[in-house]
Amino acid sequence: MQWKRIGWVAGLILGLSACQQSDSDLPEPMPEMAQLPDLPNGSNLVLRTDLEQADNLEVIVSDVVIPPGAQVPRHTHPGEEFVYVIEGSALHIEEGLPDTQLRAGDSHVIRPEAAHAPIGGPQGARAIVFRVHVKGEPERTLAPLAEDTE
Repeated sequence: MQWKRIGWVAGLILGLSACQQSDSDLPEPMPEMAQLPDLPNGSNLVLRTDLEQADNLEVIVSDVVIPPGAQVPRHTHPGEEFVYVIEGSALHIEEGLPDTQLRAGDSHVIRPEAAHAPIGGPQGARAIVFRVHVKGEPERTLAPLAEDTE
């Protein structure tokens, strides 16, 4: 029994020593992630292109920056909007829906023509916004509240 125990311990030591690596055997460390570019507040166009498989539609991709506590004017879009928050947080206020707190890592879909007016959180918010729009329509249209139009 003692020889079995000695054999097991010896095998464990040999196995562990075989697993040791010198610094030259280790993979190169991953490079640091690229920093996001500083952009002005508002919607910063990244891409605008036609959809080849859908007549009369285009894609618009924007990098949207909302300062802390600032509210984006109430507006609509002529197509669907897909939001992915990459920094900070925002309170999403959309007509007909409960207010939604969005934080970095959250995504949200805004229906066509839905009036909305997000508010930047304590550190502001930054989001990548992907829109599928009717070609030739304005990217956004201001949408005053009903009492503002009287």
